Amino acid sequence: MTDTFVFEAPQDSCRLPLVFDSPHSGRLFPSDFVSRVASSQLRTGCDLFIDDLWGSVPSAGGHLLHALYSRMYIDLNRAPDDIDPLLLDGPLDGINPTAYSERGMGLIRRLALPGVTMYESRFALPEIHARIQQYHEPYHQQLQSTLDALRQQFSGVWHIDCHSMKSRGNAMNIDSGALRPDVVLGDNDGHSAGADFVDMIEQAFVRLGYSVVRNSPYKGGYLVRHYGDVRNNRHSMQIELNRALYMDEQKFSPNENYAALKKDLCTISQQIADFVRHAAA
Repeated sequence: MTDTFVFEAPQDSCRLPLVFDSPHSGRLFPSDFVSRVASSQLRTGCDLFIDDLWGSVPSAGGHLLHALYSRMYIDLNRAPDDIDPLLLDGPLDGINPTAYSERGMGLIRRLALPGVTMYESRFALPEIHARIQQYHEPYHQQLQSTLDALRQQFSGVWHIDCHSMKSRGNAMNIDSGALRPDVVLGDNDGHSAGADFVDMIEQAFVRLGYSVVRNSPYKGGYLVRHYGDVRNNRHSMQIELNRALYMDEQKFSPNENYAALKKDLCTISQQIADFVRHAAA
């Protein structure tokens, strides 16, 4: 089977129970993807460059997992049964659509942008199950097995789900029309990660001059809720970076601040690694 993700592990000598993942930075589409949506509109749903911006994580001792295929084909940050009934042609057995699907952005997207329909025809459920088996399951199996192995070896494990956000929310977002801060940290309102971990990351960004908000408009999606278990010392949180910090949102290209942000994220990655090293000792 074609590789669907990249997994980068640190050298054993500096290995930490720290995992970063980027489920939305993939840009590829399989040959069976058929849509009349313009490529520029499809790119708006991609967390372009996020895998590269956090590329220093393995050298700091963390693991880095990132998808190769676009979330506009299948969204790895959705539950496998979060399937939009409006996309299905046939029985609706075994689906559990959430508010994401209601807004057209469930496991399989119905809308690329507000009013922009992804597909002209509906799916049979086995077609969606094939996407799950080929793309969703392998990514989550790698993430789950890595987190489990690290938790078994160390006293805890720390997971950061990496994303980007448009500088202004659109009509598919709960903050439609609002300008966004530099960084949004999502810990499911304190339920998916320890407060000391989130506090440390917030202060790391603030010290470098970034504006930071917690849990608004993003509390963390399926990945954070699924893998966070604070009572068992499993911590999972989400970092959303404002795209205006590092890219031209119309041209989909890095801007003049790209290198500076990447350097700052290298610094922050090292500080996160230092925290985890101490916490896991």
